[in-house]
Amino acid sequence: MNSFADLYETVKQKLDLTETAMKLWIDPIQPLKMNNNKVILYVKSPYGRQIVAENYTILFEKHFRDVLGFPVEVEFLSEDDITPEQKIKLDGPITELQDDEIMVNKLEEAVTGSIYQHTFDTFIVGESNKLAYSACKAAAQGGDAVYNPLYIYSEPGLGKTHLLSAVSQELSKNRPELNIIFVHAETFVNEYVDSVKYYTADAFRRKYRSVDVLLVDDVQFFAGKKESQTELFHTFNELHSKHRQVIFTSDRPPKEIVNIESRLRTRFEWGLLADISIPEFETRLAIIKRKAELLNLEIPSNVMEYMADKLKNNIRQLEGAILKMNALKLVTEFPPTIIMAQNVIRDVLTDQQPVPVTVEKIINEVAGIYNVTNDEIRSQSRSAQISTARQVAIYVIHKITGLSYSAIGQEFGGRDHSTIVYAINKVKKVIKKDNSYRASIEDIIKNMGSIT
Repeated sequence: MNSFADLYETVKQKLDLTETAMKLWIDPIQPLKMNNNKVILYVKSPYGRQIVAENYTILFEKHFRDVLGFPVEVEFLSEDDITPEQKIKLDGPITELQDDEIMVNKLEEAVTGSIYQHTFDTFIVGESNKLAYSACKAAAQGGDAVYNPLYIYSEPGLGKTHLLSAVSQELSKNRPELNIIFVHAETFVNEYVDSVKYYTADAFRRKYRSVDVLLVDDVQFFAGKKESQTELFHTFNELHSKHRQVIFTSDRPPKEIVNIESRLRTRFEWGLLADISIPEFETRLAIIKRKAELLNLEIPSNVMEYMADKLKNNIRQLEGAILKMNALKLVTEFPPTIIMAQNVIRDVLTDQQPVPVTVEKIINEVAGIYNVTNDEIRSQSRSAQISTARQVAIYVIHKITGLSYSAIGQEFGGRDHSTIVYAINKVKKVIKKDNSYRASIEDIIKNMGSIT
């Protein structure tokens, strides 16, 4: 691959969509450029841009990350967003935009080096995660459930999903006869909704109540979904009565999940609660060393120590920084340096408070400005004032915290990612046309920077 256009074609080939969707929505997309971690794609029709942005942004970001080895933000532009001169260029061949191309001659090597299995062997154990790790190792032995349920909680990016994956892989390898389901809570809910819609509830229940091991990631997603909570409650009771292992993960302890039935919260608390805290410096350094070894990437000790010191709160960010450094090294053929490390972690380096605290402060700040309450912003109300406040809050949270669209949706009553994408794009569009609106949002972001 020699250009951004080649990179885009590689990503496009990975999209698992119907022929109709590809022809109608994806084929008209033109790749414009990639600047650092931002990918710009062009759809001529503003309506088409809106449809693609709302429905395919997450998919594109996932596959760009899979190919590049580090996360990117994908933005779609339409003819309303570009200058007449740019419009003339877009009427001709894409090759006229070569000034914005990125050279990725050795990208295939970077992708190959990005393979990173979430097993126990690749999980770095420290004081911050020792209890959760030991409990998962015990669960992976495949005997009678020792801790049932096992409930692991932590802030995002500290290894919960890694541990669930490790349990699943270990059991699959050593006990292939076991029926194991590893599912995200959102998938469980969607499958349940479909089972009601298509009258397949019995099949759904047979699927989940006949397993030997059930691993459910991010159970905070069940908040506010009463019927799905009921289904999970009865599923757990059935499995627990048969001594089948159940493991849950969440971004908070059971008592802090709002809008969840007390009987389900009680079930979460029946077994072992194991938290994972922010890793200490030595553990962060060990993670960097292990990740670099797996990628055959040689990093000087002072560079690894610098990264371990600066990236303190999120293992996923640490790993992402190493992946990006590996890609840069392969593309530029320069060895890792402090300067390279500074550039790599610039976008993820923050000194902010834990995300839940920051989210609450942002919502509180926006609520005060728009003269609404925090609860109204999180509600389903569609009044103009509340909707505007909600969209601004979503945009600022996305801008400051870097949370995924799904995670932001959970903070707003379980809204799906397409709703979050729409809100963000709506604010971006108004910012370009209304200077006072843009200034007010910039003030909010500045204010948050001074108190987070």
